[in-house]
Amino acid sequence: MLIPFKYLLFYPKKINGIIHIGAHELEELKDYLNRKIYKIIWIEANSKKYKKIEKKIKKYPQMILGKFAAGSKKEKLLLNIANNGQSSSLLDFGTHKDSYPEIKYTSKSEVEVLSLDSWISSRNLDQKDFNFLNMDIQGFELEALKGMNNQLDLIDFIYLEVNFKQVYKNCAEIKEIDNYLSNYKFHRVGLFKTKYEWGDAIYAKNNIPFLRFYYNLIITYIKICSFFGKVKIKINDFKNYKLIK
Repeated sequence: MLIPFKYLLFYPKKINGIIHIGAHELEELKDYLNRKIYKIIWIEANSKKYKKIEKKIKKYPQMILGKFAAGSKKEKLLLNIANNGQSSSLLDFGTHKDSYPEIKYTSKSEVEVLSLDSWISSRNLDQKDFNFLNMDIQGFELEALKGMNNQLDLIDFIYLEVNFKQVYKNCAEIKEIDNYLSNYKFHRVGLFKTKYEWGDAIYAKNNIPFLRFYYNLIITYIKICSFFGKVKIKINDFKNYKLIK
């Protein structure tokens, strides 16, 4: 997360539970626990990560692991496995291969793709328990959003990775994400854009002017802190950072 979870502002509603799509190795787990959030659905497509994830969540009975790729419909697709793990995607590299030439796909794995709504229904989970969505699935975000129409009505805040160019081939770009989420009354209130044409965006349904003002301040603060080494983010990533106007 370009904006550390501890700086996210959830106002006026509190977070009841989290749906985290693109769990990887649960890098955000400690941050969630620090804010006393224990009800979490972790979704991960890469089966090589399941053992590590299950070990980490074993002592948290309210946490659940969904072993599938989130999409708009049920199907089988090939997951491209990257040598750094985090860049693995259902899509081929676009400009990513030029921005990060050291990162390459090394193998492929067939994965099951499901809509989030159908999976939650099959598990008899109460969708109202989860009102924050965190998603980072390397260009496949819009397809996943299309598979959670029911859940989006209940979500209050969204944090997800966005692209400004074809970082991954055929990925949705930020305007498409904005337009789709507007159908569910979401407004973009915060944005970090890196020099590599991707970034992180924050969406909310209420108190839009106040939240935009807050994130304008916090983005500037993080940039300054990163320069002095107080936030572990590379300053080069923010060469072209953007504020919401």
